[in-house]
Amino acid sequence: MPRPFLAADPRVRWLRAVLLGSTLLGMLSCIPLWLATREYPLVPLFASWPVVPPVCGPWFLGITLLSLVVAAWLFRPATVFFLAATLYLYCCDQNRGQPWMYLYWVMLLSNLLPERTAIAACRVALSLVYLWAGIQKLNITFFKAMTPWFIQPAADWGLPDMVVAGLRVGVWMTPLWEMFIGAGLWFPKTRRFAIAIAAVLHGAALLFLGPLGHNVNLVVWPWNIAMVALLVVLFGAKDCATLPQALRELRRSWSGALAVGLFGLLPALSYCGRWDSYFSFALYSANLAKADLYVTQQFRDRLPSRLRIYVDPVENFDPAFQLPFVFQHPRWAAAELGVPQLPEPRGYAVMFRHIAAYATNEGDCRMIVETRAGKILLYRPGHPDPDVLKP
Repeated sequence: MPRPFLAADPRVRWLRAVLLGSTLLGMLSCIPLWLATREYPLVPLFASWPVVPPVCGPWFLGITLLSLVVAAWLFRPATVFFLAATLYLYCCDQNRGQPWMYLYWVMLLSNLLPERTAIAACRVALSLVYLWAGIQKLNITFFKAMTPWFIQPAADWGLPDMVVAGLRVGVWMTPLWEMFIGAGLWFPKTRRFAIAIAAVLHGAALLFLGPLGHNVNLVVWPWNIAMVALLVVLFGAKDCATLPQALRELRRSWSGALAVGLFGLLPALSYCGRWDSYFSFALYSANLAKADLYVTQQFRDRLPSRLRIYVDPVENFDPAFQLPFVFQHPRWAAAELGVPQLPEPRGYAVMFRHIAAYATNEGDCRMIVETRAGKILLYRPGHPDPDVLKP
């Protein structure tokens, strides 16, 4: 039997090991996301897309996960199967288009190229992730809302006010740190510092998002650890290529150059809603489409107990737009999927139609969606299309 992760370049062997292992752990940490047996609705790419029957879902998922293990010995055929299978599963449910999965998918696809070109493609892609993550956080909501939310656990730990204030400043500067990492990786004098800062940022993410903090989904663990590992594998060597050298190597493959070029340019379209925010690395940026789902007391009482636990009262609600209660669909999605839901109007619309099935009239519930482009939409039961409150 051939040795695992067989490749001429040892960096490629380590890169494949990190990608395959991280992808496997990431998918295992959110199994319900990949099955159709949960209650949270699927969001297929097209209404007529053939979805895996629920009874066959575990078998198909098991074979898909097994292909990641087989890829350690038979990298090319097993990876091709995995990429095709997960692309099909994404088309069955766009909630599966998580940013970590998107990055792993693109990097595994790049590893089908010649080894030197694959290394160059993955280096450019990884630096672009940090660059776009920083750019996406350059918005007022991140500084006013996301920063206080992120460090809230620090106050519960009983840390001195001075330490909490320092943490607040550190999180406030996250966009600058991430953009520095994206650029600093390409210069010998700043490369180690950029990797060190990235390790601190990812460590802080695990601390504040883990069990001691907000205790969000488990997938933050393999993802944050994998990002540090990828940085070390791709940029840790003393003879690491500069950006011009990487681009010259990438030009040897037109398909690789095209894929990385689209990977780096398409996030700009997220600001007008033409490219998904998760594919633009806007997670935890507060720069996403938002949806508030309001319900009446009668509607709340009509919900089954498993859904009623996500309904909270609205303080000082405005009857012109709101109703007395709000359905916390992000909490429901996190509990059902193990990851955040698709933060796009089309995903919210499918979720609303599922919940609105419990309504007896159009006044029972309503959903207000604010898109990233600033458009405000009103969804009501029985209306196939939303009303545009603000174009």
